[in-house]
Amino acid sequence: MRKSWWILLALLPLSTFAADFRLQCPAQLATTQTINGAIPADWSSIARTASAVREVKPGANDSDNAPAVSVSVFDGPPVDMADLVPDDPNARVVRWTFAKNRTRDIYIVCHYADTRISLTRKAPAEITMCQLADTAPGVICR
Repeated sequence: MRKSWWILLALLPLSTFAADFRLQCPAQLATTQTINGAIPADWSSIARTASAVREVKPGANDSDNAPAVSVSVFDGPPVDMADLVPDDPNARVVRWTFAKNRTRDIYIVCHYADTRISLTRKAPAEITMCQLADTAPGVICR
């Protein structure tokens, strides 16, 4: 009996670690934007990124690789607009905690620079906490 307790204790940290859900946002998102319609007289159009400004003509596509810049956590599908505030937004480790018996799914959203387009992914149903990852935009959930 005593030996089986030691085995259970030895396996506990491994089972906890195996349950982690790590989500790293894709590093870049290729996007294309187009001006539809005419630009008012005496105006011109530009495309601005963090490192450049360039002219864009109406009807022409402006393509770019937008880098991942941040992560949001949503209660339910992001179209419901239930963007969750972290437990303590000023904490050294930013974390969101969730009830075990919640009725809605948790979604992770990756945001990209210079675009309104984001990527979203549903988190596993069994998670009760997510925190920002130490590296580029991403989360670790348990």
